[in-house]
Amino acid sequence: MSTYLAYPTTAESLPNRRQSSRRNDDRRLLQRERELEAARRICDALSQHVDIDKLVERSLRTALEVVGAEAGSVLLADPDSKQLVFRHVIGVKADQLRGRVMSSDLGIAGVVFKSGKPLVISDVQRDGRHFPYIDELTGYRTRDMIVAPLKRWEGEPIGCWKS
Repeated sequence: MSTYLAYPTTAESLPNRRQSSRRNDDRRLLQRERELEAARRICDALSQHVDIDKLVERSLRTALEVVGAEAGSVLLADPDSKQLVFRHVIGVKADQLRGRVMSSDLGIAGVVFKSGKPLVISDVQRDGRHFPYIDELTGYRTRDMIVAPLKRWEGEPIGCWKS
């Protein structure tokens, strides 16, 4: 059985193609290793902490490291007021956001909270769902955003994580 190459190949180009393929494999492997290390660190935190606030804070820090974000927050739903509360905040403007509330109907966080589906947005300023009040309040200009829902075991939404 013969194997044919799909495009013209010279003897000199074969090592370059193998090397390029190895670099791509190495990049994917490195990313996977970082993700597994983050999962291990979160599991370690789970076994070491009984203080839920410290656990959430440590998990948020680990998640931000993995995605390379400079800031992030955990918003938890207040069951009485139906608002999202900035419970845990990491970043330069953390003190301005911690404890603030916003309607669970507003912004990208509200969309994720209601839908239960994560979103990755590369240019938040151009997204019509963006709630600019938070940027105006802090003076921080949000660029990219990853938002994931937080749910109880049964699937009931309790908030969201965003970076």
